[in-house]
Amino acid sequence: MPTYLGAVLIQTRRHTESGLASLTDDEGQRIGLLVAQISRGLKDLVGATWTYTYCFTEAFRHVHQFVLARHSDMPPEYVRLRVVEWKQAPRGSPAQIAELSRKLSERLRIPSNLLSGETFHQSIDDLSTAESSRKDPKQP
Repeated sequence: MPTYLGAVLIQTRRHTESGLASLTDDEGQRIGLLVAQISRGLKDLVGATWTYTYCFTEAFRHVHQFVLARHSDMPPEYVRLRVVEWKQAPRGSPAQIAELSRKLSERLRIPSNLLSGETFHQSIDDLSTAESSRKDPKQP
């Protein structure tokens, strides 16, 4: 079954017993930065005019932060969590999802081994490695 193009999941690797409140300040900052970067990537790569983000942590003891693209031609009644209900929404095969994931990975300079399955999964535990590879060695 084709997957909604523009749905991204950021997840923590470690367990968080009380959801977002369990995050360290550094983890919270990393998730916030990733949400902003992924939102810009979805704007450029799938033409998102808006992005939504939401987080549910009750079912799994990890933080799962979702970022969803709202496409430009989407009818106004399909807002927030309803964007995936739109039958004409852009959807992709596993190969198309993998390609979008690859492009997001390149754009964010995140190693491709952090991609998993049909969606882009970024463990914030791995960001310090990715961030250090992005820094300009000439900068302090």
